[in-house]
Amino acid sequence: MKKLSLSFLSALLIPFLFSCSDENDNPPAADLNAPEIGFAEGRDSFRPMEGEVRSASTDHMHVRFSVSDDSGIGQVLVDIHNSFDGHTHGRLNNTFTALNVKDIYSPDASQPFLRFPEGATFLNVDGSATDIYWEGPTSRVENNVLAGPYDIIISAVDVNGNQTSFGDDSNYLATFYIERPYAPMISVTNLHDGEIEGDAGEALEVVGSVAKAGHELSSEITFLWVRLVEEDHDHDHNHRVSGEEFYEKVWGTSAWRDGMSGPDLPNGEELKFEDIFTGDNAIILPEGEDHLDLIIWAEDANGNITRKVYEVHID
Repeated sequence: MKKLSLSFLSALLIPFLFSCSDENDNPPAADLNAPEIGFAEGRDSFRPMEGEVRSASTDHMHVRFSVSDDSGIGQVLVDIHNSFDGHTHGRLNNTFTALNVKDIYSPDASQPFLRFPEGATFLNVDGSATDIYWEGPTSRVENNVLAGPYDIIISAVDVNGNQTSFGDDSNYLATFYIERPYAPMISVTNLHDGEIEGDAGEALEVVGSVAKAGHELSSEITFLWVRLVEEDHDHDHNHRVSGEEFYEKVWGTSAWRDGMSGPDLPNGEELKFEDIFTGDNAIILPEGEDHLDLIIWAEDANGNITRKVYEVHID
């Protein structure tokens, strides 16, 4: 058998050595990217949306979103909790409970509707199985849900431990509102094309009332908070605006918002706006503005909150 020459062996080994050297010098880049949270397939928004109001006639809400990650999704958390007061706790009537949800989506989740395949790179949540109820056999509360504002936070981690966060806005965060038939009733009756109209420099005429509802679980009004603020204002999750406030008054004492109190309410059954917004409490419309938001927040003795926003057109 012929012996292979040294030069021939060298020619065979050189490409191999170079290829090994290339692989060692340029290892695959580590995955440092967190999952991406986006709209559900075929949708143009999240659900619940920022500012979404679930009316008193509804008993549930839809949850719609998607998560994608090229390396594989590890877990997804849907966290829903009340934002009545910046996350401290007021005293509650035992008849009422705040909605509190922590759904963990994963390959081995406790509930079938929360599971997705091991190593999946895409999760689409957009079905009735993931709807969240506060009444009926699948209710997430023990008795009657407290009406008011709630935060939803959607976060995710991939199989490599990369997590979404608030720091880079990769979590989804929104505030939505649950209304109930036993919560305070707020009504403004002098709307024109959906707006309250007024003149700059003059007192705003607001006709209507905040009143105790006629439901068997209703209770008296204990706190009223009224503000006139920049339209489409940004707000933090204490429901304070970052834009300019032109008017702010409170009556009564809040069960939820520490330190917020004002003059006694003249009546716990019904407060007419045309009687309240007079004298020193009149809402004087500023110059140089054409549209503002009138925000009315009312609490009852059971801790239920109703919040309404009315657009104000200024001539």
